[in-house]
Amino acid sequence: MDAIKLELSPENCRSGCGFLHQHSVAETYPLHNHIGFYEIFFVVKGKAIHFINGENKLLTRGSLVFIRPGDSHSYESFNKHDFELISVGFPVNEFECACAFMGISSLLFTKSSLPPDMVLNGYDLADMERKLLHIGLHTLPDERKLYFRGLLPSVLYRILSAGAGQSVAIPNRLRSLIDKMNNKQNFTEGLPKLLELSGTSQEHLTREFRKYLNMTPTEFINQKRISYAAELLLNSSYEIIDICYMCGFNSLSHFYHIFKRTYGCSPKQFMKEHPNM
Repeated sequence: MDAIKLELSPENCRSGCGFLHQHSVAETYPLHNHIGFYEIFFVVKGKAIHFINGENKLLTRGSLVFIRPGDSHSYESFNKHDFELISVGFPVNEFECACAFMGISSLLFTKSSLPPDMVLNGYDLADMERKLLHIGLHTLPDERKLYFRGLLPSVLYRILSAGAGQSVAIPNRLRSLIDKMNNKQNFTEGLPKLLELSGTSQEHLTREFRKYLNMTPTEFINQKRISYAAELLLNSSYEIIDICYMCGFNSLSHFYHIFKRTYGCSPKQFMKEHPNM
């Protein structure tokens, strides 16, 4: 699949940057790269897979990524999660001016094969979200440019302070395994099927899931199962206990516990709040 070529509009160039606040993977562009502009994107909430320069990386709440012209990337859902994303695109000259102001070389951001990234949490996460959202409040070009020129060096410094390319690319073998586990027949069979498909030991698989996905194999499977359970509750007339076993859970109490932890309510309350048509 060839990458789409994207350019900043003249209006965004005049205002120093373009601003997008997107609320799902479906709102983002398919595989694309940038002509003559950089991008900083920030994940406000949720999870997704970032396909970047032939690699797969997991995005989570707080992920902050610096995209260079020529980087080819796209997004897709992870384990039926979705995400909310703030994207800020800005011309090459704005980036070069910020580097000059900071007294650093632009090569610090461009020398690696994968773009620099990091994950923020706590106060830093809330502060970054607030500052980036504030860009969208400046509708006049000169006001937005002035605000963004003051903000960009601090964002670049934060990315550099964490080290370029901090998160780890998901190996193709693990991505292939994740794709296979999207099959309902596989995730309902659970951990034994996951181990069979992986061809590795449970200890090795657990290390890989923790390293690349920040969760255990069991947590991954439970997310798949509980998402399927929610679909059945919304779109079928099965009893809750039947749905529990259809999704691969062997204990009704455990099913209720996982469901409430995920959706904030019991399966019965979920059905009342979202009656199927």
